[in-house]
Amino acid sequence: MCELAWGHVSPAGPLAHRRPRSDFRSVSDTANDTSPTHRVARIPWRAILVQGLLIVVSVYVAIVLEGISQDRRDASAARTALVQMLGEMRQDRADLQEIRAEQLERDRQYVRLDGWLANPASIPADSFTATLDVVAASNRTLYPRRSAWTTMVAAGQLRDLGDPELVTRLGNFYESLNDRVIDNGDDYDESLNDLYRNSFVRVWDFTAERPLTTDVSEIVALRNQLRWLHRGWNLWYLDLLEDYEGQLDSLIADIEAYRRSHGGD
Repeated sequence: MCELAWGHVSPAGPLAHRRPRSDFRSVSDTANDTSPTHRVARIPWRAILVQGLLIVVSVYVAIVLEGISQDRRDASAARTALVQMLGEMRQDRADLQEIRAEQLERDRQYVRLDGWLANPASIPADSFTATLDVVAASNRTLYPRRSAWTTMVAAGQLRDLGDPELVTRLGNFYESLNDRVIDNGDDYDESLNDLYRNSFVRVWDFTAERPLTTDVSEIVALRNQLRWLHRGWNLWYLDLLEDYEGQLDSLIADIEAYRRSHGGD
């Protein structure tokens, strides 16, 4: 044996560098060791999968419930807009009654004017002037409201009503019949204004309340123009208003029935 510089004894010979026996344990021995210090914890896959599934289902249910809640809010907003539309329709109906009453009065006035112009010598100047003045100055026509309809279309609320048949009827009413009433009312007014500018003021002096001409042909021309205005516009417009009123009343009844079926008053 040889002595190291520090005073320790180092083994000599061929086994001087041999590792201790305990260092040569096999890997398999270590792997098969079931002692508490070498046991590997098992991963709870089943619990993880169950928890993951519960999370997915919870998120899905939350999304579905939020969608249902949003659909209910959209449907409620659409029904609120429908109430506004119903209010506008009732206002239009009140206006229609007044306008039709006025147009019926114009009907009677056109008849009187025609009778007077048939015998110019017997025209009562004051009555003729007053009647012609009213016909020319006051000719109310209907301009139906459509703000609720425009709002519902812009907001995409019509589908939220959940009643395709009602939506179709509303579309035909607002996009067809309403436009027809408005356009024909405009044409009626324009025809009357044109007649006033080009015929009334040439034949009749509204200030002096007397004829401006004794030319029978001009008086006959005025009579024919007034007759055309009476039959071609006044009476025809009254028929249009009657048709409009029927469809308006039908739609009001349909909307009221819809509201009752959806819990409205």
